Formats: sequence, C-alpha cells, structure tokens
Amino acid sequence: MEEPTSQATPGDVELQRPAVLRAPFIHAPEGVRTVFLVTLAASCMPLVAGVVFFGWRAAATAVLAVAGCAITEWLYYRVTRTPALLGRSHAYLTGVLLALTLPPFVPWYVPLLAAAFAIIVGKAIFGGVGHFLWQPALVGRLAVAVLIPAAIINPATWPVLAQNRIIVGDIRNAARVEDYRQWRGRPAPDPSDAFLLRPPGDILTGLTGGAEPDFSGLGEVPDDIPRAKPAALMKLPPINDLLYGARPGGIGETCAVVIIVAGLYLVYRNYVKWQLPTAFLASAWCVLAVAPVHLAGPNATVETVFWPLLSESLDVGFTYVNYQMLSSELVLAAFFLAPEMTSRPVTTGGQVLFGIGCGVGAMLLKLYVNVPIPCYTAVLAMNTFTPVIDAMWRPRVLGQRRFAFLRIRKR
Repeated sequence: MEEPTSQATPGDVELQRPAVLRAPFIHAPEGVRTVFLVTLAASCMPLVAGVVFFGWRAAATAVLAVAGCAITEWLYYRVTRTPALLGRSHAYLTGVLLALTLPPFVPWYVPLLAAAFAIIVGKAIFGGVGHFLWQPALVGRLAVAVLIPAAIINPATWPVLAQNRIIVGDIRNAARVEDYRQWRGRPAPDPSDAFLLRPPGDILTGLTGGAEPDFSGLGEVPDDIPRAKPAALMKLPPINDLLYGARPGGIGETCAVVIIVAGLYLVYRNYVKWQLPTAFLASAWCVLAVAPVHLAGPNATVETVFWPLLSESLDVGFTYVNYQMLSSELVLAAFFLAPEMTSRPVTTGGQVLFGIGCGVGAMLLKLYVNVPIPCYTAVLAMNTFTPVIDAMWRPRVLGQRRFAFLRIRKR
C-alpha cells in the first residue's frame, strides 16, 4: 500500500534546512578573486602611463613579468599541489606590480628572474596566497637589484621618449641633450626617439650624499659666496614633468597623477584604507621638511641646514620637498605596494603605524644611505614587523584597556 504524499509548504522547507544556514552570517559582497582582478585593473593604469613614456619595450617587459609569474606559479603548483596556488589572478597581479617597479630598458631575462623570485621565494614557500610575509613583487625586485645590479641600473642617464615619439618609439635609440629644459614641446634630435636624462632623484643626492656638496642653495645662491655652486632647484626639470610622468624611473613609478587617481579608486572600493597611504606620504613629507641638507659655503666650507622647509623661504622649501617626493618611487609604494592585504597589518591603527614606519624609513634611506630602491626596501623592512604590529595593535576587548596584555599583572 502506497503511503500518501503531501506537498511541503514553504514553512516546512525552512524548518528542514540545517541550522547553519539560518544563522545571521555576514556575507562578503565580493570574493577574493574579484579583489585581485579589480586591483589588477587599477594597477594597469600606471602601466599604461609607463608605456606612453617608455614605449613598446616597457610593454614587452610587463608581458614577460606577468607571464613569468603565471608560469612559475603553475609549475610550482604542478609539483607541490599547494591549494593556495590554484588560482592565477594573484599571479597576474604580482606580475603587473613587479613590472611597475622595473626600469623599461632591462634585458629580457631580468623580468623572468624577478618573477621566479617573486613567486617562489616571496609567496610559494610560505604556502601561497594569504600566508606570505613580504610583498612578493618587491621580493623579486630586490632580488634582481642585488644579484644583477648592472643589468637594471644606469647610474648616469635614463631614457625617456620624446613627445613626438611616445608609445611607438624605442627608448634604446636615445641621445643626450645638453640644453634640455622640459619635456613638453621638445622633439627628439634626429634620428633618436628619446632623451637621455639624469634622474631628478640622483641630482638631489648632491644635497645629502658625498663628502662635498654639489649646491650652494636650494632655490637661490647667497651673493656673499665667491665662486658659489648653483642652486639645486635650478638643475631640475619643471615639476609638471614629474607630475605627469616625463622623467626617468621605473615603468609605473613616474606618473604621479595616474598613480594617485588609481590609488584613490582602490580606497573608494575599500580595498585600501586611506589611513595607510596618508600616513606613508605624510610621514615622508615631514622627514623631508626637517632632515638636514648640506650646502657648499664660502672658502670651501660645508654648511648643514636644518629645517630645509624654512631655510630660504616657505615657497622654496615647499617646492624642494615636493621634488623629493615626486622624484622617487614613493607614491607607487604608498598606494599599491605597501597596502598589500597579506603583508600589511590588519587593524587601522596598525596600518597607520606601518605607514609611518615606511615613510620615515624610505626617506632616511633615500637621503643618507646609498641603496638603489629605498622606498621598496623600507616597505619590505616594515613587512617583517607586521606580525609584531598585529600583536601589539590587536582589537581591544570590550571593557579592557588597549595594550593591557603588555602590563605586568600583580599577584
């Protein structure tokens, strides 16, 4: 005899569901893969700006870096079957970030070697996505800077495509121009495609590096110094060149306007907390405002000037600080490399402390230590202290004072 069948009502279906499905869980509006892809799209904006000023060789370097990261991660997964390496979106993102930090004129093997170090040493040996300690792209960049510095550093001059040869020009077909004043409106000398320029950051090292200063003033030279040396700001291109990217540097480091716009988009999407890049840039700005510079005085003397922001006049000091900020990889590090979700602290207060450490360390290294990538080195150094910062600045338990776990309990 068949048992009578009955149709279940919506209420009965709700009662039959497991209790775990009825709990008031908070669902994330976006998945991890979406976060990686959106960050990847934002990172492509500085990359496009780099292709404009450095041409097709910059695009080729980026393709090699992305392909190297993706292939290395795939091969490592085939051998180890590490679950956190199953997806490829983070590998693509790592490759683009790595390409942004590389010079556009490097040989073909440099991005491949950097990609291998970024994936294997920077990420895979820690267990993959969500487990690494240091920013993987910066691990690859530091590796090639240490292992093959001659292949990625030109100490004298770096190429920048002329305005009439952007995108399609070859940066290796470059010529030195003695009377160069600004990028805009200046065609390249035939048959060249690019200018060979001294990086503004290297010019400014004459204020803090070396035994003998290269300048006798920031914006103007005192009249009472016989045979005085020139002013530092008079040897630099217009600051507009540094804003829209017409200066020597890494592929994605030069166009400050595009980097800031792309970074603010990530802040708008809540992928980056605004406190971290703000603390990074503000602390770096404060260090530059007070860090002493050395000027050549009369009778071969050396004058140490504290508070360069106020040494001559406020407008000269403000311009000097801005030149220092825009002549390095600082802005790219603040918006795209330091806020990496795994290698930065979790809490807002911890990220502020992390950003301050990055900014102060980056500027002290840039001004007084001879390292090729000071801002990236500072970020990697602070990545090392991320677990300590998370332990110190963990969320406060309700009713308990912050840092109470550090207090000695009385028996």
